[in-house]
Amino acid sequence: MRQYTIFFFLCLFFTSFNALALEYYRVTDEPINIRVGPGTNFKMLAQARKGEKVLFLKQDGDWVNISFLHPDGRKVQGWMHAAYLKPEAGTEEKLENVPVLAKALGAHLECLPNTNNVGVGSCMLNLDLSVSGPLDHDAAEIRCESELLLYLESGEVKPLQEVGRIRTPLKEGVGAARIQLMVFPVTTSTVEKVTVVDYHCIAQSN
Repeated sequence: MRQYTIFFFLCLFFTSFNALALEYYRVTDEPINIRVGPGTNFKMLAQARKGEKVLFLKQDGDWVNISFLHPDGRKVQGWMHAAYLKPEAGTEEKLENVPVLAKALGAHLECLPNTNNVGVGSCMLNLDLSVSGPLDHDAAEIRCESELLLYLESGEVKPLQEVGRIRTPLKEGVGAARIQLMVFPVTTSTVEKVTVVDYHCIAQSN
């Protein structure tokens, strides 16, 4: 009877120990906003840097409740998007249904004159991207849209939308890419200038 009692307490001890095992993750991009609740509509508490070690607390959909020590000395507990986390070495993956995200880091527009050298003939919009997703995904399909304005010699301003797609590899759920959108203004009036109004990208796992 005593042997069974000892065995029972040993099982109880190891079960409790495993239940209390801490799960640590690393932030894969920066700056990542930490919010008071699971969504972009919640107030921002702080920002986490790439490589920051955070403690996994719980998950609500695509958002994860984490805790970490901020560089300014504060202990921060809040919510961040699951796509920007990867398990610390030796930590078992716990995140569920992690989406693939594409984040446009910046845009650079280059334009060339037309054949008469009196206006814009064509432009190339370069978008630099960071991509993140589940660790078991090795690639992602990215679709980017841009909104531009054409300033015509006649005084008119015309909107123009361009769309491009690219497939980029992922390593441990993280990747980077550049997508180039060609712009060929077709108007009856000379295009004097082209400006970028907005751009955004979405990604799908592959």
